[in-house]
Amino acid sequence: MRVQIQLRAAKLRNVAGIFKGISDPYAIVTLASSEEEIGRTESIKNCLNPEWVEPVFFDYPDPNENVYVKIDIWDDNRGKSEDVIMGSAMVNLKPSLDHPEIRATEELDGGGSVEIHVVPSKISNESFVFQMRALDVKNIEKGSFGFGKTDPYLEIAKEYSYPSIGSKHVQVVYRSEVIHNHLNPLWEKSDINLEVLCDGNLDMPLRVSIWDYSSSKRTMIGSFDTNVRGLVSSVATNGNADRSRSFEFFSGELRHQKTVGHLIVMEARFL
Repeated sequence: MRVQIQLRAAKLRNVAGIFKGISDPYAIVTLASSEEEIGRTESIKNCLNPEWVEPVFFDYPDPNENVYVKIDIWDDNRGKSEDVIMGSAMVNLKPSLDHPEIRATEELDGGGSVEIHVVPSKISNESFVFQMRALDVKNIEKGSFGFGKTDPYLEIAKEYSYPSIGSKHVQVVYRSEVIHNHLNPLWEKSDINLEVLCDGNLDMPLRVSIWDYSSSKRTMIGSFDTNVRGLVSSVATNGNADRSRSFEFFSGELRHQKTVGHLIVMEARFL
């Protein structure tokens, strides 16, 4: 049986060193019995509360056996020096075979905690190719003299819902590059495997959100909900400023929501 391991961490200890900024954490997952590496996440710059996009996939060998994996979190020094360990934890994957999901938070021996979300998964050989841009993004970073502009990036997250056990989980599956000082950003074309994007289910709920980046914090500007079918059916037909099929980003509570920008789907197709 194949499972998908999704990871996030909180309150990590900064091991970057004095006057060297904030750590850039990534996670490595290994089999505890053999120390064989199963997979690793991307590194996230300047972040002590990372939510990694890249999942780790594992084919469970024997459903009757416990399988423990070790999660090591490292600070990525990008070749300038050796990477530094930030903390480790151990988790048993077997409960994920007996339940729709397992979600556990484990304390790290180096400080902070790691949250593990494990769900059954099926291989997909199909990818989703897309390109998006935003228009009229609300400027939330005006600076001391009113001359600053937001540094927007885009996230797509899939939403798991298990009404029978009263559980929900939102997992980020895509994070774009940051476009600095721009209220009408155009992001690079991307592709993502459907197993990662939506567990192969084109109707799985997706949350698309736009964020402002700074080295010290990330601030959500707005979001909207859709699915893969919704993205495909909303491709602009009259250029990259065509608002006729655009999505609106909203902020605030449901009764007091305000529009804070538009998302234009320039391309959305399967490969």
